[in-house]
Amino acid sequence: MSTPPNGEWPADTTPLPPAPPPSPGAPPPEAEPGNRIGLGMLLAIVLLAAVAAVLAAVLLTRHNHHEAAPATVVVTTTSLPTTTATTTPKPKKLILPVPDLVGRQWKDAVAGLRRAGFHVSFVTVPSALPRGSVTAQDPKAGAKVAKGSDIRLNVSSGVKQATTTTQPTTTAPVTTTAPTTTEAQQTTTAATTTQAAQPTTAQVPSLSGDVQPAVQQLDQAGFKASIAYVPGTQPLGTVIAQTPSGGSSAKTGSQVTVNVSSGPNKNPEETVPNVVGRRIPQALPALHSVGLRLILLRARVSDRAHAGVIVAQTPLPGKQAPKNAQVLVYIGAFQQ
Repeated sequence: MSTPPNGEWPADTTPLPPAPPPSPGAPPPEAEPGNRIGLGMLLAIVLLAAVAAVLAAVLLTRHNHHEAAPATVVVTTTSLPTTTATTTPKPKKLILPVPDLVGRQWKDAVAGLRRAGFHVSFVTVPSALPRGSVTAQDPKAGAKVAKGSDIRLNVSSGVKQATTTTQPTTTAPVTTTAPTTTEAQQTTTAATTTQAAQPTTAQVPSLSGDVQPAVQQLDQAGFKASIAYVPGTQPLGTVIAQTPSGGSSAKTGSQVTVNVSSGPNKNPEETVPNVVGRRIPQALPALHSVGLRLILLRARVSDRAHAGVIVAQTPLPGKQAPKNAQVLVYIGAFQQ
């Protein structure tokens, strides 16, 4: 073949034969093995991711459920202090013992009570105690009451008024010649000219309650009291028996034994001091020094030297009495 004169080859215009059609039974071309493995792994990863998302949702839901319960408990418990804070208990009142004021001057007694935080009221009553002395108190000494309570005092109006108002209550000589010989030894100085009068018979009153009004009741009926403190479950100072018994007949001026409870608390025993022959200002410190208190009654005397002097006492000197018990003394009241 020769080269064309212009150096170019002419274009081939001969048509190509058509491509043969594919055979009907021939299978489609298969993907390469490398592409088939990649698709499987991708599907597995997708499935695992979906499972993980489901598990995470379940765990998150359960976690939120468990977290919600403690939150409710916290709200409930924190509300309790708020409720209790609004119901604070009221402060309790201060409880104080009542001091023994019998025999003291009313001005000193009132000042002491007010300093201790008590309110005071008082009345004037006839008494053989010196004018202005406290003869009785309510509540009694040793009682425990709230601070600010009212304490009532009986204040003596003087010996003269006491003598005139109490004369009708004594119908016979009030001396110690009728009682036992042990008491008669202490009261021989109280003998009067009225002893010559013949005693009469009277009905013994029935005694109960506190010892102080009981011995006053005996004195008004014309009898003398002899106090004996005995074990008992009743409060200290409560009358639990008497001899002779109430309702029986006995000679006026005779002795009635009064058994008085020592109290359920087993108070320590004290030896009763001897105050016979002393006046009230000297007898009171002697009794108070051993924790004992005083009950005062009159006894007629014809000797002026015995006026205002203690002529008898019960329990007798040397006897035992519980602390805070009362000792009855008879003070001489002159009468011609």
